[in-house]
Amino acid sequence: MSTGDQGEGPRYYPGGPSAGQYAQYPQNPYPQGAPQGAPTGPRAGDPQSGQYAYSPYSSGSASSGAEPQAVRRPATMIGALVLLVLSALPFLVFGVLGLFVPISQEMFPPELGLDALLTQYNVSFDQFLQAVRLLLALAAVLALVYIGMAVAAFAGKSWGRITVTALTVLFCGFLLLNLGGPGSSLIVLVPVVLAVAGVVLMFVRPSAAWFAARR
Repeated sequence: MSTGDQGEGPRYYPGGPSAGQYAQYPQNPYPQGAPQGAPTGPRAGDPQSGQYAYSPYSSGSASSGAEPQAVRRPATMIGALVLLVLSALPFLVFGVLGLFVPISQEMFPPELGLDALLTQYNVSFDQFLQAVRLLLALAAVLALVYIGMAVAAFAGKSWGRITVTALTVLFCGFLLLNLGGPGSSLIVLVPVVLAVAGVVLMFVRPSAAWFAARR
């Protein structure tokens, strides 16, 4: 080292590719005495910090963790079920009784002219009785199907409501086309009125809103 360099302090050369050295940067960008407002804790979104940034694809915030309340069944649906079951109940009862209760020819009133009718069509009473029992069994089965569709509609099934409506149209049309005397007309009209009223209750505003909410 020359004498001219003895009075000077040690020289530092900037690091770079030619010198094989690189500039050193402090690991803490906010040293002691950092200005107010600088973040000093763990950053949001760092898994080690336990905090995560808001994501628009998240399922929901913690404040909305309550489950949605179930929609209550309106009273109109209860009334509809009761009316529909009552309209089908006579056919179910008579159908079951017709299968097990003994039936004799003397049980039919003479005003019906059953003897003349059997003679006209050359049919015995036993054959007539078998046909009657078959019709009563069919009526009982249809009544059970009708009640089942009414229960399905009561449970909120849209297909149950559609099916019971279609069956009511067919049921009421068949009964109205087979009206007899005043006594039989009253017996037929009561189930028709009950069935129609039950179907109407399934389509009023509270019931319609309940079905829409369940979808």
